[in-house]
This record gives sequence, structure tokens and C-alpha cells, in this order.
Amino acid sequence: MTTPWKRFPGHAGLGKRFLSFLFFFFWSAQAAHAHPHVWVDYFVEVRFNQTDLVGFQHRWLFDEMFSSQVMEMFDANGDKSFSDKEVEEVRQGAFAYLEEHGYFIMVKVNGQDMTVREVRDFHAYINGHQVIYEFFTPFAVPAGAQPTTVHLLVADMEYFVDMAFVSGGLSISSGEHLNVSHSFGPSPVFSFWGGAWQPKHFTLRFHKP
Repeated sequence: MTTPWKRFPGHAGLGKRFLSFLFFFFWSAQAAHAHPHVWVDYFVEVRFNQTDLVGFQHRWLFDEMFSSQVMEMFDANGDKSFSDKEVEEVRQGAFAYLEEHGYFIMVKVNGQDMTVREVRDFHAYINGHQVIYEFFTPFAVPAGAQPTTVHLLVADMEYFVDMAFVSGGLSISSGEHLNVSHSFGPSPVFSFWGGAWQPKHFTLRFHKP
């Protein structure tokens, strides 16, 4: 694993402190009995263009304890606002490492596993006592005459981070030129540990009229 502080020179001390914090929250010695140390409420916007699915806009709202640590590490002047420079430091030091975990995002298109290959437009900001991440994951999926089914799961498989979908937190943009339906719930499409865990996820179906 690439250590976060090596990603932005000149912040070695800060990076080491944050790495210790990350180990406390994510790589506990009691991994066999994993339980959440960070809580995230998340929202998803499904984005279409005139004819196709183009990807997903994500919004993560962190619990106050984790948020306070991120603010302490990266809000250098304590003004409760991340500058552009500080946003980039948050991205490098407290987000980019999630690439190793697929950013906690899994996608299946017509039953086929897809890989999160790119994250765009990362932004972090402070709202009261909480830190919020926003970012976009491109998934170009063309619409055809027959329905296409896309399943989207947002979850930490090691369960150090509890990802909770906010009721009403799904929106669809620019899909008015397609027939689009969606649901949120468990199904065998995402089934783990011999079927003992079937996490709730989004199911999207769309096709050309």
C-alpha cells in the first residue's frame, strides 16, 4: 500500500499522523471481528445523456468524529473551509487510497462485473461539523431497444466503514429520453459468505422507447 504522506511532499508529519489515524479506524487488530469505525450517509445521482448511461455522482456525508479528524489534519488555518490546495491534500491523503478497495463501489452490467477505473471531479467541503466528499465515477453503458440492467452496490466489504443510503437519496438526471426504472433492496446478484449477506443495492433498468 502506498503510504498517504508520500503523495504530497512537505506534509510528512501530517501524513504520518493521519496514517496512524487511518490504521486505528480501518486496520484494527481485531479485523476478524470487524465492526464499523466510520459512518457514512451516501447519496447517488444517476446521470444519463440523450441516449446512454454516463455514470454516477456520489455524495458522502461523514460522521462527526471522522470529520473532526479530517478537519484537524487538512484544514490548516481552521477556517472551516477547504481551499483548493487543501481539497487536493484531502484527495491524496484521505481518499485516493480507496482505489485499492474500488472506492467501495461495485457495479454489474447485465450480470457482468465492472471495475471502477476512474474517479473524476473530487471535491471535499465542510458543512457544520461534518465533512462531505463529492465525486463522479464514469460508467458508459449504451441504451438499446432491449432493457439493460445495472446493479450498483456501495459498501465496505471489510465493514470498517458503514455505508448507509439516505432514504430519498437517489436522483436521476437527463434520463427523460429513455425508459428508466429503479429499485433499492437486497437480491442474489450481490450475495456473500454463502448467501448469509445480501446487501441492499440499486437496480437500474433502462432502454430506448
